[in-house]
Amino acid sequence: MTKYILGIDVGTSGTKAMLITTSGEVIAQKKDNYSFSTPHSGWAEANAQDWLNAVSSLIRTLSSHVDDADIVAIGIDGLYGGSGIPVNQQGQAIGPALIWMDRRAVLEASKASELVDSSTLMAVTANQSDPYYGYTKLMWLKTHEPDLYNKTDKFLPPESFIISKFTGEVSINYSAAGNLGGIFDINKKQWSHELAKKIGLDIKKLPNKFVTSTEPAGYLIKSWAEKLGLQTGTPIFNTGVDVGPATVGTGVLRPGQVTVALGTSMNAALVTEKPLKDKDLIIWPYAYKPMDYYYNFAGANTAGAIVAWFVKEFATEFDINNGPIELDIQSGDVPIGSNGVLVLPYFMGERSPLWDSDVRGTILGISLKTTRLDLYNAFQEAIAYSVRQSIEQFGTDIGESITLVGGVSASKKMVQMIANMTGKTIMTTKSGGEANLGSAILAGIGIHAIDPDDVTKWIKIDQKIEPDLHKFTIYNQYYKMYKKAYNSVTDFYHEFRKIQKE
Repeated sequence: MTKYILGIDVGTSGTKAMLITTSGEVIAQKKDNYSFSTPHSGWAEANAQDWLNAVSSLIRTLSSHVDDADIVAIGIDGLYGGSGIPVNQQGQAIGPALIWMDRRAVLEASKASELVDSSTLMAVTANQSDPYYGYTKLMWLKTHEPDLYNKTDKFLPPESFIISKFTGEVSINYSAAGNLGGIFDINKKQWSHELAKKIGLDIKKLPNKFVTSTEPAGYLIKSWAEKLGLQTGTPIFNTGVDVGPATVGTGVLRPGQVTVALGTSMNAALVTEKPLKDKDLIIWPYAYKPMDYYYNFAGANTAGAIVAWFVKEFATEFDINNGPIELDIQSGDVPIGSNGVLVLPYFMGERSPLWDSDVRGTILGISLKTTRLDLYNAFQEAIAYSVRQSIEQFGTDIGESITLVGGVSASKKMVQMIANMTGKTIMTTKSGGEANLGSAILAGIGIHAIDPDDVTKWIKIDQKIEPDLHKFTIYNQYYKMYKKAYNSVTDFYHEFRKIQKE
């Protein structure tokens, strides 16, 4: 009899769910959208109830397609939740999560660098001090929201919060712990009490149960089973930070292949057997075999987000879904270099590899001849520039191809542009590259219903886009100017931000 697995991806701007068979056939999938708030420049907060409502609704919808007894596992991943959701002893959310995009903890990051020298931090955690990391956000909360910090029993990543509701068990995936940074010992795979003491954070406010993506984090309790239309005792897997399962969803279960995920943000990742320390990367244990493999990535805080912003502000005749499609067609003849316009895509500051909280989105070269389509093309080129800058952090030995996944990869124009920008063959998948698929795969491996060796057979390469080497040569010149442009404006933004803070 056919058995089914649910894969759930709690994302930044929406949750996606997928129902698949244990042989990889997609039965149904659906997405629920929501938003996050930006109360101040550089701030980004999310509401846990939005996540819980979306996940609950999607499971009820998808589970109705089959008999509840035939759904044998659920895998749940989540956006990088930054500080995590503060919950009280009853497991109730008592405040928002300061998510990955939030850059408010600038002073705390600086203080952390004073309390723990960079070489020690890198040696122990494989990461550095920056407002991106959850531990600096926790430092901010302790300083600026002491009542909330003190009342909080646990700070839970998005997936951990959802799973704690469904199972009554509190856990954290190794990837989420590693991405918290600062106080996670990546060598021992446990919290570092020594670093936490130096930084002034209370380890007891973090989950103390570490789980891999292929061991049950808990089992569905009766009250939630009745609400969701599932059987009590269904195993639920905590599959960690979304980009890990997304990479698993491309069939990457061992080191070697560069994968670029382009959604709201951009993540360029390489799985390795040893962490690539001292390369300005973000590093944590991989979603699959976290004791053996490491996930090394660079990326952009805003990728698809700036396209969505452009459509919202400058192409109001289109909705957010059709706007990029229509603008792709209309801007197809805009030449390389966007008729002299160059965009720096740092609308929310930037993480790896620049690590700059002060820089902001910048449009250079605009004139009275500049058209809306020139600007749109320049926004797309900015995303492609950031992809190239990110993959260059891995060194030269990364092969001749890149697997590209995520919503933006549906744009044929963007895929070709990235191929031309990087000089690499770009491979996109017909099925795969979605975090919810990766989470379902990991859950299936966990219940021994899926053979890891079969996973790569599920992932079908949809297309291979070869670079136009002539255009690559031209882009080389513009790419140099892109990097030079950042170096030219960085001092301005550091000074400009000081004025704004006065």
